[in-house]
Amino acid sequence: MPTSPLVYTINCASLMLSVAQFCVASSIFDFIVVNRLYYAANDEAPLIDPKYAIIYFIFPLLSSAISLWTLTVPNMPRSIQAFISRHPFSVAVAHGTLLGAASIAFAFCSLTSAQLSLSVGYHAYKGVPLQFEGSSVWYLNRLRSSTVLFGLQSILTLSQIGLLYMGLKCRYTMIEPHSIEKEHTMKSQFRKNP
Repeated sequence: MPTSPLVYTINCASLMLSVAQFCVASSIFDFIVVNRLYYAANDEAPLIDPKYAIIYFIFPLLSSAISLWTLTVPNMPRSIQAFISRHPFSVAVAHGTLLGAASIAFAFCSLTSAQLSLSVGYHAYKGVPLQFEGSSVWYLNRLRSSTVLFGLQSILTLSQIGLLYMGLKCRYTMIEPHSIEKEHTMKSQFRKNP
């Protein structure tokens, strides 16, 4: 059950983006944010809520698991490959559902990162203490890069759904020109002889 080089490349890129997102998320949710020490002086409400840390770490983990599963299917034991070949529809539905859920999750995380960067962005250029302004710029850059990374992961996941399940036919077999000509000849003969 070999996959096409394009799907393989998309999975490798998605895996690299997941690792990059882990790095960015761990730099956003550091000791200061997790302990609610990053707040504006006037209202003392945290600017980055630590509850978002769970989605920033769980969804890239989901993406890396799906990518690794897709990449290692040809090298799995024969019993697993036999199960996949006996139940191709169930495996395809499970894989497509996971890809769709991951794409929606990445779009949600990208939107969340954009909203958090808007709330931090005001303090990045008009922060009262100079150290607070510097740390706000630091968090703003990481939130913006997180927005871009999650958006790219969402686009890659959607493109993988399109390539595998929306009829672009690049996963298992390529259309041969002889079969197209044979089908066209058969249709024309059917039309002549009703």
